[in-house]
Amino acid sequence: MTDFPADVEAHCRRLAVQHRWSPETEAAFRAAVAWYRALDESSEPRQYFEYVDHEGLVDVGARWLWEAVVVNDETVAIRQIELGSSGAARCYWWRHLEDDAGGLTDQALDVAEPGLTSVPRSVFSALWKIGSSAPR
Repeated sequence: MTDFPADVEAHCRRLAVQHRWSPETEAAFRAAVAWYRALDESSEPRQYFEYVDHEGLVDVGARWLWEAVVVNDETVAIRQIELGSSGAARCYWWRHLEDDAGGLTDQALDVAEPGLTSVPRSVFSALWKIGSSAPR
C-alpha cells in the first residue's frame, strides 16, 4: 500500500484494471508516480517551456507546456499541459500521470529543440489553473 491520496490511489487502481496490468507493471507505475511526486514536492528550481504546433504535426495551433526540474543533467517534466487548438486542456502530473488521451512525457526535454521556448512561470501557472479545473 502507498501513502497516495485516495483519488490518486483510485486512479492507479482504475488504470491497472483497465489495462489488465500485471502486479509488476502496476508496481512499476506506482513507483513512477512516487518518483514524480518526490520531484514535484522537492525544492529544486523550476523551469518552464512551451511548444506550439505551427506545422500541423499533431494539431495546428495546439500548445504543450511543461514545468521541469533538472535531474542528473536532464530536464525532466513534472507537470504538463496539453492545450488543443479547440481550447480543450489536459493536465498531467503525479496526481494524474496518464489517461486514455495521453500522459506526462517520460522523455527528458531537449531544451535545444527547435520551437521549444522558455516561458515565464506566470504563463504556465495561469494555464495550469484553467486546465486542472477542466473535467476529465
